[in-house]
Amino acid sequence: MAERVPIREGTFQEGPDGGTLLANKCKSCGQIFFPKAKLCQACLHEELEEAPLSRKGTLYSYTIAHMPSSFFPPPHAMGYVAFPEGVRVFAPLKIVEDKPFDVGMEMEVVIEKLADLDEKEVIGYVFKPVLG
Repeated sequence: MAERVPIREGTFQEGPDGGTLLANKCKSCGQIFFPKAKLCQACLHEELEEAPLSRKGTLYSYTIAHMPSSFFPPPHAMGYVAFPEGVRVFAPLKIVEDKPFDVGMEMEVVIEKLADLDEKEVIGYVFKPVLG
């Protein structure tokens, strides 16, 4: 089995209930950042604490590409998901048969393999429609 490596350290964690995106929050003004920031971009305060995001958000916008890319065969979807914490995250979207994308639909974070690279399995976060 190939070694699993995150596409970017510190951006997500896997747990028994699924994936969680790891943001951070300014201790002074409360602004939340994803990916994590080194200092608050709103008030320039340097003290930030880890702030896991909700596992679910709503689809803000999306596009479906029909041309191949380096790691994603066509068709593949990309989009922004808005979280209750006030941030929007851009990531691949998992296409689910008989569940077309619709702005405002509920989406959830899933951690899965994105690519094989140098005998390693690169994992990252994608969003998929909440079914049911």
